[in-house]
Formats: sequence, structure tokens, C-alpha cells
Amino acid sequence: MMKSLLKYILPMVFLAGSCARDKDLPIPEPQRKTIHYAATVAEGEATRAELGEDMKYRFEHGDRIYMESENGEMYGFLSLSSAGGEGKSQALFEGDLSCEEGFTPTSDTPVYLTLLSPADELHTVEEGKVTGVNYSNKCAVSLQEAVRRLSHFTGTGQFGDLRFTIGQKSTFLMFNIRMSMATVPQGTPVTVSLLESETPIWTADVSASQAGKAGFVAAFEGGRSLSGARLSLSWTDSESSAHTQDFALADKTLAANNYYNISRTTGSFDGFRIKAAQDNTQITFNYTFEDSGLEYSLDGGESWTGYTYPFTLNADEEACIRGQRDNYKNDSGKDAYGTPADKPIFLADKKCYIAGNIMSLLYDEENLSESAFHGAFSRGTGTNFAVNYIDIDPTDPLILPATTLARSCYQQMFRNCTSLTTAPTFTVEGTAYRCCYNMFRQCSNLVDVSGIKLPAQNLSEDCYRELVRQCTKLTTAPVLPARTLVKSCYQQMFSACSALTSVTCLATDITAPDCTNNWMGDVPNNQTVPRTFYVASEEMKSTWSRSISGILSNWKVEVYSE
Repeated sequence: MMKSLLKYILPMVFLAGSCARDKDLPIPEPQRKTIHYAATVAEGEATRAELGEDMKYRFEHGDRIYMESENGEMYGFLSLSSAGGEGKSQALFEGDLSCEEGFTPTSDTPVYLTLLSPADELHTVEEGKVTGVNYSNKCAVSLQEAVRRLSHFTGTGQFGDLRFTIGQKSTFLMFNIRMSMATVPQGTPVTVSLLESETPIWTADVSASQAGKAGFVAAFEGGRSLSGARLSLSWTDSESSAHTQDFALADKTLAANNYYNISRTTGSFDGFRIKAAQDNTQITFNYTFEDSGLEYSLDGGESWTGYTYPFTLNADEEACIRGQRDNYKNDSGKDAYGTPADKPIFLADKKCYIAGNIMSLLYDEENLSESAFHGAFSRGTGTNFAVNYIDIDPTDPLILPATTLARSCYQQMFRNCTSLTTAPTFTVEGTAYRCCYNMFRQCSNLVDVSGIKLPAQNLSEDCYRELVRQCTKLTTAPVLPARTLVKSCYQQMFSACSALTSVTCLATDITAPDCTNNWMGDVPNNQTVPRTFYVASEEMKSTWSRSISGILSNWKVEVYSE
């Protein structure tokens, strides 16, 4: 309950030297009064703070709330008086606020609140005021520490409120950098910078205890957009040689009250990698015969071991993989157009992430061979064949670099990968027969296909047939810019995509047999949520049929614009 006690303190001013001229008289400080104030403060919904099960901020001894009126006539700190409530995520704060003598707050006077924790290193305090928020040159070793030291919790309300709510305005980048121990021995100081268009926007020195495998957390103001950003590391080795290494980062708007994991390796290996999400994750490869030439590295590519039996990774440990095969289709799937058997490239018994350039698995890393990755991560079509361990981290994507594809090269590559939420990064400029047929079929948790670019204008038969069929959480599909369609190129492409709300197809010649046959089958034909189909021109609005092989009848149709 707020205490309404007001204390007015009228300081006395004594003037000396009454015979002095007016211009020599000191300018008196504005007279002020103090107001004693108390209020309950609680965190907002879903505030990410200490990572307890309830994700609640834990008010602690030494927490203070800085309160200021809209125009700064009133300001001051309220100290934690008592903490209570469910989860201790709300507390009573009280203290004295300083007011200009001529200012009297009313119940509807707007006020602003900022939380300062005992470990706060973010806010600048001068003469009893919070004068700034400085995210530069700060980092923490964990998210919990970053929340305590580098959070910007704020709230607004009216002076007469009995209760205020504050929310996290910061966002956090959680970096996990594996440094080559050959050039970065344990204890080496490393300077880390985040640059945007060559301009440094954040820099910090990683302490010696963090070298080797460096994990650190940087804080930024929520809502900040990163465009063309890169992470730059610099250090000096034991031979006094200077080193730098840069890592590109995806363009992203950093939402407040959120955190993002970014994993990178300073070694030279940029090929296929597997990273475990849990301890004691067993990795088993299905190609153990001699001519597979499969090797793995557990030190970032510095040393390699020929694969002969399963190995184990703990949480956040990563294996680099390289191979000498022409393709990774399943052994019993000899027919490039048949159903893969119960043998993907590898099996894991717990959740893991795949990343890096997949071409490191091939004998010729520069050329994509026929059926190269046919059924590579798929266990087939059976009801019990779901692959529930693979995912892709969008901050460290799996890259399919070939832009000109080969026959069946990615056919059924991820079919039935039910744990896959993010598609790999790839661009298709030249297609081939069934190159992406069934590539993501039955990926029931796939939601992010932003990495897929399909700019090819010359399509091949069946090239994207059933590409994302039965991806039931997918809302927006990749843009399809090709103007002339060919036989079965988009057949059943979006069939059973029950969450789909947007499709863009710029085709102007859709006369090829079965080119869009049943491509919208079992897709919702209603406007419960807005659903829009984008076409190339006004003429195409009437060219398409209103059916499951064209545009569903209740979908809105718009002309596409960049």
C-alpha cells in the first residue's frame, strides 16, 4: 500500500555581503522539497531474467527503483523495502523523491521507472539521477550474470498508482566461440568486436579465463536491427604474431526480452558439423566401410580420426565431419527415385544441431553429384520412421552451397524430420530432375524457410514436387519467381500445409501437364486468418483456376510488388 506522507523541506538561504553589486551575488540553487513515496513493483509477463523454471526476475537486497516525472521536476531512488509475492517477482520499494519547490505531483502525473540491481553496470548515475544507459564495452560470462549486470528494466505509470510493472528492454547475444588452441592457448586475451558496415557498435575484452572455448554474453537495447553485421576477434599468440578472424552474422532485429545463441569456430574448417544439445549424446554413422573415408574432429578441425565406431558428445560439444563419398543416399535405396530405407547419414539418440557446408562430406567438394544427399537425413516413410533429433540453428545454419543442382541430389533429404524447425540455407539457380522432390515432406515442425531461395527460371520436371508437403506449421512459402512451369514441377508442393497463409507464384505460363496438380490440396480454404496469393499481373488473377490445383476460392489475390 502506498504511503502518502509528503514532507516539505524549505531550505533557508543566507546572503552575505549585502553591499556587493547584484552581478556579484551568487545565483541561488532552485529550492526543492522531498516527498516520501512507497509502491509495489512487479515484473511484466514473461520477463526473461534468471533462468528458473518460471523465468522470473528475482528481486534481491540492494535493488533500487529510479523514478522520474515526465519533465524531470521530480526524481529519486526507491530502495527495496521487502520482497514477497509468488516467486518473489514483486516487491515493495520506498524512499524520498526530490521535487522542485513549485511542482506538486498529482495522481495522474506520468512517471518513469528504471530498475538498478546491486551488480548494475549498465546505467550511469550522477548526482542522484540516472543520466544514461551504456551497452558498450560490457559482457558477461552467462545469461544470468548478464541479466543482473546488463539489464535495462523500465516501466511507466502514474504517480498515484499503488502498483507498477517493469519489463526487460534489453536483448542478449550469447556467443559460444571455439578458438583454435594452436593459435589461442589458454589464457590468451582476446578482443571481441561487433561491427555493422565496418562501424564498431560493441567491443569488449574477453578475460583470460574465457579463452580457448569462449562463452560470453553481450547486451543491446531491444528492437535494435543488425544489418550486415559481423563478429571480429583479434589476439596475439605466444610468438607475438597478430591474428584476426571475422564471422558474418545474419540480418536480424533483436527483440527486447529475448536472447540469441551464436556459435562459431575460429579454426579453418567450415564444413559439416554436428553439435549436441545434451550430455552423453551418441553419434552413429551408417557408413563404416573402408571406402567411405569418413573422418571426424573434436577439436575444431585440428586433428582427425577415422570413423570406426560411435562416439559421444556432451552438451555444446561439436564434431566436424568430412568424407570421401560420391553420395550419401541410403545403401538400400539404390534406386534414386525410390523410398529411402531406415538408414540416414547418421543417427543420434538425443537432440543435436547440424551446421556448416555440407559439401565436406563429398569426395569432390566443388561438384554436386547425382543423388548426392538423397534421403540423407530421412528414415523413410513408415509411421515410426520419424527423425526426432535433428534441427538447424538459424544463427549457425547448415549451408547447401551448390546453386546448380543435380538429378535427385536433395530428394527426400529431410523427409520425416519431425524436429526440424529451420530449413538449411541454399539458393537454386539451375534445377534438375527431382532435385528437391519431397525434400521437406512431413517436417511437421518446420516454420522457418527464409534460407531457401528459388530464383531459377528454367525448371525441370518434378524439381520442386512435394517440396514442403505436410509441413503443418509452415505459414509462408518460398517465393516462386519462374515464369514458365514444366511438367509436375510444383505438384502437391503445399499439400496439407494446414497453417499456410501466403503463397507467391509469378508464373505466367501454367499450361504444362500437372505443373500445379493438387498443390493446394488440404490447405485451408477460408479467411479465419488472412490468406493471400500473390500473382505476377492483373491478367494472372483471372488466369488461375479457383481450385486445389490453382488458387483456393476464398483466398485473397494480389499483384506481387517488391
